[in-house]
Amino acid sequence: MSGGHRHQPDGFPGQVSFLAGIDPRVKLAAAAAFLVVNLTAPTALAPAATAALMALLMLGSRTPYRRRLLMIAFPSTFAIFVIASQTVFHGGDVFATLGPFDLHRDGLFHGLFMSLRIIAGGLVIVVLGVSTPLNRLCLALKWFRAPATFVEVVLLTYRYIFDTRAQLLRMRDAQRARLGWSSARRGLGSSRMLGGSLFLEVYERGLRSAEAMRCRGAGPVVAGSLPRLGRIDKLALLAAAALAAAPALLSLSGAGL
Repeated sequence: MSGGHRHQPDGFPGQVSFLAGIDPRVKLAAAAAFLVVNLTAPTALAPAATAALMALLMLGSRTPYRRRLLMIAFPSTFAIFVIASQTVFHGGDVFATLGPFDLHRDGLFHGLFMSLRIIAGGLVIVVLGVSTPLNRLCLALKWFRAPATFVEVVLLTYRYIFDTRAQLLRMRDAQRARLGWSSARRGLGSSRMLGGSLFLEVYERGLRSAEAMRCRGAGPVVAGSLPRLGRIDKLALLAAAALAAAPALLSLSGAGL
C-alpha cells in the first residue's frame, strides 16, 4: 500500500500515460474543481468545455476503445432519460406531440443543458478513475483528511467486488459443467441457487477475513504516504486551475450559450 512509487492504473496493466504520472492529490483537487464549475456554471459553456477537455484526455490516454465506451455508457443513458423526461414534463411551448405526450421546446433545451452537465461530470470521474489506481487515490483522500473509516471501507469494498466477481464466475462455470443452464427453467433455478450460495460464501469469507485481521492486530488498511509534489505536479495543478477557471469566468461574464 505504499505510495512512494508510481503504479499503473487498476484494470489497465501496462498502460502508460502522462496522467498516470501526476500526483493523485493534484488529480483529485482538479476533478473536484471541474465538478464544482460544471454544477454551478449558469450557461452551457463550462460543461461543454469540461466534456471536450475530458474527451481529449481520454483520447490521449492508451485506454482501449471498447472500455471507453463502457465507461461513458451509464452517464450517456441517464442523460438520454433526462432529455426525454424534461422535454415531456418541464413545460413551455409545444413543438410536437407524441401520442398522449406533448413535447416542449423549453423542456428540450433544459434537458440538453442538464444532460451536458451529466456527461461532463461522468467524464471527469472516468478520467480520474482510469488514470489513478485506487490505492493512490485512497492515499490522496487520507492526505485531504478524509475519515479513515470511509477510506478503508472504500478500499475493502473495491477488493471484495473483484473477489466476489471471481467467485461468481467459478460457481457459474461449475453449474454449466453440470448442465445447470441447459434450459430456461433449469437456468432460473440455477440462478436462484447461485445468488443464495454467493451471498453465503461472501458473508463467510468476510467473517473469516475480519477474524484474521483481528488476530494479527492489523492496523490501518491504507498505509504509506505520498511524496512531495514535484515540478510537473505543480505545473499540472496550475494548468488545471486555469482550465477550470476559464470557462467559469466566461460563463459569468455572459459569453456562454
